[in-house]
Amino acid sequence: MSDLCHPIKIVAKRTGLTPHVIRVWEKRYATVSPTRSEGNQRLYSDADINRLILLRRVVSAGHSIGTVARLAENQLEGLVQPPPEPTHSEATATANSAAISIVSPSVSVAGSLAEAAFQATVQMDGAALERVLDEASITLGQIGLLNQIVAPLVHRIGDAWRRGELKVANEHLATAVIRTFLGRAARPLAMHHSAPAILVTTPAGQLHELGAILVAACAAAQGWRVLFLGASLPAEEIVGAVRLGGVRAVALSLVHPEDDPAIPHELARLRRLLPDEVAILAGGRACHAYQLALQAIRATVCSNLIDLGSALDQLRQGQN
Repeated sequence: MSDLCHPIKIVAKRTGLTPHVIRVWEKRYATVSPTRSEGNQRLYSDADINRLILLRRVVSAGHSIGTVARLAENQLEGLVQPPPEPTHSEATATANSAAISIVSPSVSVAGSLAEAAFQATVQMDGAALERVLDEASITLGQIGLLNQIVAPLVHRIGDAWRRGELKVANEHLATAVIRTFLGRAARPLAMHHSAPAILVTTPAGQLHELGAILVAACAAAQGWRVLFLGASLPAEEIVGAVRLGGVRAVALSLVHPEDDPAIPHELARLRRLLPDEVAILAGGRACHAYQLALQAIRATVCSNLIDLGSALDQLRQGQN
């Protein structure tokens, strides 16, 4: 077999990019230049595949594809390497620059994509929702997708459901599409066995899993091995999975209901059964309702993905 013999389906499998993203990157940003078969099918070389994998890593780190598409491989590799510690003067200059350019030109694009994602959910159009997520991943990168599209969408769906503007079916559709999309995106980020592991779920009685899916995706993007166990898991099941999986932390999503009298007892039982060294993280709009219970189990409450990222970084530094 020659080097130029990989059809786009194989390339998608090896890179973790969807065929749609690969074609858009190729046409819009000239990231790679595949050849054509006699039947006019795109054929990609191993070098093309390696470049696409590298570009995906760079975009997942938060860079826009439009700004990195033409960079050489060595420049792309530099973007995914940890930067050197800045000097005091460099740090000051960077902070000043960030303050000046705090409003990103991509904000309006993100807003349009977020609105399109919500409308696709309203119209029960899973294919349209997936196309929006694809476009957001291309335009904003993995971190931008999570922070600017998926997180606001999760909150907006929850609000609309509580007001009776969306049905359970709408939420289930969005959950299925987002779970599949983010799961596919996370597969190429296979972590080394030495990476810290985190279990993500919701406590028994908490049936909404969109928030937990978002937490799992964020943790995977930050280099954690994620054990995602869905919604409504009893304390004993969580602890059993922790012991089998060598888990460093448990992340709980609490969304609805906010007045379940069993939740404080469930949380207390979880802390009592968990090894002391396993940390508990909690997030979601219902956390305020269970504030005392969360304090009692020494849980770190994360109000948003930025808080979650900081908590994960601190846990990882404490492990090293």
